[in-house]
Amino acid sequence: MNEREDYFRISKNGHVHTLSDRIPFKWKELIVWTSASFILLIWLLGIGIGIFVAILTLIGYTLYRFASWIYYSELKIDENSGKIIRLKKILDRTQKTELIAEKFDPNRFEYSELTRSGKTKFLMNYRTHKNNELLILKNKTDKELIEKYIAEQIKV
Repeated sequence: MNEREDYFRISKNGHVHTLSDRIPFKWKELIVWTSASFILLIWLLGIGIGIFVAILTLIGYTLYRFASWIYYSELKIDENSGKIIRLKKILDRTQKTELIAEKFDPNRFEYSELTRSGKTKFLMNYRTHKNNELLILKNKTDKELIEKYIAEQIKV
C-alpha cells in the first residue's frame, strides 16, 4: 500500500508501516513555479529589480525544496513487535534513531489544532511519558486519512 501526498507518504513493507515526511523533489513543479514567479516579478517590479528578485526567489525556493528532500524523518510502526521508532534521515542514511514506544497504542495519538497565517493545521502527537511531536498535517482531510489508516490498517 502506498498513499502519496505532497508532504507525507504512508507505506507498508511486510509488517512495518512507515509514515514519511519526505517532500518529493519535482523538477516540473520547480520549473513551472519559478517561471511564473519570474514573469510576475518582472511585470510587477520592472526588468532590473524584477530579474534580481526573481533570481533570489529561484535560489531560495530551490534550496528549500532540495533541503526538504534531503533531510526528512520517518515513523516506523512494527506490527510484530509493537514498537514505534522515529528515524531522522539525510539522503536515505539514518542519522538518529529514537524509540517512541515499546508497545503501540492507537489511542495515544492526539491531534492539536494549530492556526498559522489564518489556516488551521494539525500537529500529530504520540503521548508517552513525554509529548512526541511527529508531523504537521495541512488540513482536516489529511488528519482523517491518517486516523483512518491507523485505526483500520495497523493491527498490533
